[in-house]
Amino acid sequence: MGTFLVTCLLILTLSQQIVSAQQPQVKEELAEDFVKLEMPLEEALTQTTFVVEWLSGDGSTEVNFQGENIIRTPDYIELPSDNDKDGRTDSYYRILSKYAVETNRYIFVPLDDWGGGSGIFRSLHAVDKKTLRTVEAIALGDRSGIWGLTVADPSTDTISITYVREEDWRGNFTDSIDKAIKAHLRMIDGKLRDVADPLSPIPPDRVFFRAGSFFTMGSWEKDAETDEKPHHVVFLDAFYIDKYETTNAQYKEFIDANPQWQKSRIPKKYHDGDYLKHWNGNDYPPDKGNHPIVYVSWYAAMAYAEWRGKRLPTEAEWECAARGSWHWGAMNADTANYGENVGDTTPVGTYPPGASGLYDMAGNVWEWCLDEYNPDFYAISPSHNPLAGGTMDNIVSDWANVKTVRVLRGGSWVSNAKFVRVSDRTRFTPRITSNARGFRCVKPVTP
Repeated sequence: MGTFLVTCLLILTLSQQIVSAQQPQVKEELAEDFVKLEMPLEEALTQTTFVVEWLSGDGSTEVNFQGENIIRTPDYIELPSDNDKDGRTDSYYRILSKYAVETNRYIFVPLDDWGGGSGIFRSLHAVDKKTLRTVEAIALGDRSGIWGLTVADPSTDTISITYVREEDWRGNFTDSIDKAIKAHLRMIDGKLRDVADPLSPIPPDRVFFRAGSFFTMGSWEKDAETDEKPHHVVFLDAFYIDKYETTNAQYKEFIDANPQWQKSRIPKKYHDGDYLKHWNGNDYPPDKGNHPIVYVSWYAAMAYAEWRGKRLPTEAEWECAARGSWHWGAMNADTANYGENVGDTTPVGTYPPGASGLYDMAGNVWEWCLDEYNPDFYAISPSHNPLAGGTMDNIVSDWANVKTVRVLRGGSWVSNAKFVRVSDRTRFTPRITSNARGFRCVKPVTP
């Protein structure tokens, strides 16, 4: 018995020594994540190279706040232009040093670009503390007013920002705190991403869009369809949207758990006869588990979304996400599956994601939306959370009794370029299925 106790004590002692030996190493690894500035924060800002993207999107300018003409105040550091008119400058760059904050790896600071009569364009820059150079910048809008910028979590490089657009696109002033946009932004893989909460983990299969996000919906192009007009400003509540279109493998999980939606059991009122036409019984085609589900009706998409605790996106949510995720001017056979350039659907995520991390918002499959199709809806659309064909509660709770045509967006692998434009709208009855129609889901963020 004595030998046994001695052996146990030796094992315990060795275990404690191993743990003790590991602890300093863990602390050193954490310490390496923190980058210490070797100078005061304000001085670091004057040593920083700010990369300012051109409004045209065709290039950028590198700006350094050094020289004899630098203006310093308690709130900002200004670099006037060389053009001086009667003792006043007609343009400038201005660091809003009053709002500069520091996390473990980055400095976050707003920057103004004023071009005289063009107005003030404000952007938020993430500056790498190791290189003192802009690595990411996002636009806050024309004439925006900042109410606050704070560090939410320095270890994950997360900040909270509150700002308003002091003037909207019609020239109306909106600079009141009740109309402020409150956002939490986190640096992830070198990109500033919206997160629902400063400390919340980001679901890996979704992208978040903040409450208060607004965009111009529709088209102002002369050759656009009449149902894409007039273009109008839309404000949305916060929502998550799936990063990928729903796949065959994901849909199989649904029908396995809900046998009433299997192709041999689904009621006729929920499909046109071609439901899951390409499946062999309850099995999807070999090697197509990661392809988007097709031959599903609007009803089937709604049932799947409900089972997942989600819903289909409204037209406005879909277009907001598409505009924020896709460089539409750069669309070609290397960036999207459309125009029968492949001849079939492709696995989700085959093509590069857009700026916000969403895949296949253009092409691959048309995506069902929640809305009833109304060609004249844009003329009467409310500005806040627009939805055609009823209220959110009524449509989501009574979708099985919906009869009217529903909207699809985004184009598909068979569509030509005209139909994969971000503002293009199409529609079909909710029973229709085809080899080019699928869906993705959204999940609202409760306040």
